[in-house]
Amino acid sequence: MDFRRRHQLGRHGSCPGRALTQLPHSAIFQTVGGTTAPGQNGSLAIPNGRTVVVFMYIAFDRGSQIPDKLVHRVITTDSFATGAIIATRHTSLQVLGPPLEGPDWLAADGPSNDPDNHHRRGVLVVHGHPVISRRYAIDWKQVKNGASFSGDPRDKESYCAYGKNVLAVADGRVVTARDGLPDNIPGHNDAFHPAVPITLETVAGNTITIDLGNGQFAYYMHLQPGSLRVKPGGRVRRGQVLARVGCTGDAREPHLHFEMTDSSEPIAGEGLPYVIDRYRVIGGPGASEALRTRELPMDNNLIEFAGVHEK
Repeated sequence: MDFRRRHQLGRHGSCPGRALTQLPHSAIFQTVGGTTAPGQNGSLAIPNGRTVVVFMYIAFDRGSQIPDKLVHRVITTDSFATGAIIATRHTSLQVLGPPLEGPDWLAADGPSNDPDNHHRRGVLVVHGHPVISRRYAIDWKQVKNGASFSGDPRDKESYCAYGKNVLAVADGRVVTARDGLPDNIPGHNDAFHPAVPITLETVAGNTITIDLGNGQFAYYMHLQPGSLRVKPGGRVRRGQVLARVGCTGDAREPHLHFEMTDSSEPIAGEGLPYVIDRYRVIGGPGASEALRTRELPMDNNLIEFAGVHEK
C-alpha cells in the first residue's frame, strides 16, 4: 500500500510549535525485518504483511501552548484508520542531578530524531512486545580539544572519560549492581573485539540500576570492573559516588551509558524522559552557550556539570 501520515493535534487544532517531521520518508521510516522500496514523489510502498515504524519528533517554541493530545491517522489509497491517541500531560518528569562531574562531557547519541541515532531507533522485541528502552539515553563521553582520547586509541587509559566518577542522580534504592566483566580494548567497526561475547546478559557491561520510585529506574552501564561501591538493596543519596566509567559490555570506547526506563529489568522497559536540574552548555552543533536549568541535554551538546552536590 502507499502509506501517508497525518499528525493531528488535539484540542487547539493547530500546532504552535515547529514540527520536525518534514524529512524524507527514508529518514523517518524504519522497516522491521527488511527495507522498503521508494514510491512516487518520495513515498514508500509497504508490501502486504510488513511492519514499518515511523519516527516523529515535534518541538515547540518556549512559551507555546501545548495541545492536550496527539491523534495519529493512517491514510491509504482506499481507506484510513485512526491510531493511538496520546496524552501530552500525564507524567511529571524526574528532576535529576548530574550523573558525572566536571566539564567537557559530550551527550553522544543524545535525544534527537537523527536516522543514525542508535538509541532512539533501537527497537527491541522483549517478551513479545516492541520497546525502546534507550529512547532518551545518552552516551556520555569526555572530550578534550575535540577528541575523546589522547595517545594510543587502543589503550583505555588514553580516553578522557575512563575512570571518572559516576554519581547517583537522585536518592533511591539499588536494584542491580553487577560487576566482574572485563574492560574491552577500545575499537570501532571492524576493530571492535569485545572481551566477552555480546549477549542480552552482557551487552550493558557492568551495571548499576537504581529504583527512584513511582515506577522509574535509572540505569548506569559499561562501568569499570572492580569500581562499584554499592550493593543490591542498599540506599544511595544524590551526588554519591557509585562507580567509575569503564569500557565493558558493548562499549567501543570508555563512556557512561545513562538512561531512565519504567522497568527494573534491563532493556525490557520503555525509555522515560527526565530533566537535569542544572548544567551549562559549552558547545555543540547549533547550541548556544548558557546555563540550563531543568532541561534535558540534546544530541551532541557539550556539557559542564557544576555544583553536583547542591540540592
